[in-house]
Amino acid sequence: MHLVDPAQGVLFDAAIRDWRRLTEADLPRLTDSAAALAADFNRYVTDRGWKIEDVRGSIRVLRILVAHLGADAPIREVDVRALAASSSNHQGARVIDYLRRQGLLVSDQAVDADLARARSIAASLTPKFADMTSAWIDVLTGQGSRPSRTVSNARIYGYIQAVVPILRQWSAAGVGDLREITKDDIEAALQPLEGSAARSVHVGLRSLFRALKRERLIFRDPARKVILKISRRLPASLPTDQLRGLLDHIPDTRSRLIVALIAIHALRPGELRTLLLDDLDRSLGRLSVRRQGRPDHVVFLEEITLNLATAWVCERSRQWSRTTNPHLFVTRQTAASDHNPPLSDCAIRRPFSRLGLKPGQLREDRLLDEAKETADPVHLMRVFGVSSATAIRYVAAAHPADIRPDPIAP
Repeated sequence: MHLVDPAQGVLFDAAIRDWRRLTEADLPRLTDSAAALAADFNRYVTDRGWKIEDVRGSIRVLRILVAHLGADAPIREVDVRALAASSSNHQGARVIDYLRRQGLLVSDQAVDADLARARSIAASLTPKFADMTSAWIDVLTGQGSRPSRTVSNARIYGYIQAVVPILRQWSAAGVGDLREITKDDIEAALQPLEGSAARSVHVGLRSLFRALKRERLIFRDPARKVILKISRRLPASLPTDQLRGLLDHIPDTRSRLIVALIAIHALRPGELRTLLLDDLDRSLGRLSVRRQGRPDHVVFLEEITLNLATAWVCERSRQWSRTTNPHLFVTRQTAASDHNPPLSDCAIRRPFSRLGLKPGQLREDRLLDEAKETADPVHLMRVFGVSSATAIRYVAAAHPADIRPDPIAP
């Protein structure tokens, strides 16, 4: 490798460098500008309140980059990430944020992983099916022939995962074009499926054919009149031995608070990700839960959760005293990033994986337990902020003998 000269034109884009072959014991001598940049980075991390021993991996990454590439030309983000991935002793998040602040970063093109996977799976189908599936994705992302309402990339990926196995079955059966699919074909594909799997395929196929009809790629929508009849599962309690000493099996404060907010106050994992530090009022023992498109829900914290919240806020302040991330839950990575990202869904679910449970199971058990204590759905709505339909469903599951059929129901 040689120092990058900003005045040198680019003949072609280089491939990602293999930093794993690097020998750190024999790094090139820093140029004056590179040494100044490295010194300024040390001041930057100190001013942010990070301890040097906690950021040595970041200092090492910047030192290697400027030793080999210099500090006169912007450094590609892909190189920072590749070097940081070479070992657990290298860290790149702080370096990326710092270089971006200095105007010395060539950012990667933002690629959403869910959308990329969805398009990759669509491209693996036979040509006719691939073209129509790709057109469907275009409609869902608002890139169709006419303006349309977009859906999240995660939902698009979920649609593709549900529908593509059915498309492959039709292709293997000799169907060459989705124009050949009839209502009977869709009902036959749904017949062996049950529960959420059947619902996912049904919703996905309705979305697919509606989009293709909208783009005039098919003449009629065979899924339009397909009705899915599935029995709705009633909530069920968890075994007592799984719940006994739940918090005692979790070592760290953050994870214990996450589990408590779901197991005691029946919050959803997605709601925990959006909680802000300002949403917690420890003096009044209250937590405001922001719900998009719905009124905020106020949780009144009992002693266990309030003590855990206090312990977590103290630990958060002690470890990341100068982070600008406004979220209540942070990690070493999210506290270091200038983008202030929320906690990942994986980080929220990790404590439950250790317990052998799912967040939804604990939330469901808590709601059902409260419903057993009262037959009043309004009480569930006030305490947990659930909808009237959800509250009635849990009361019906807890007190089946007390629920009479609706006389005007069809």
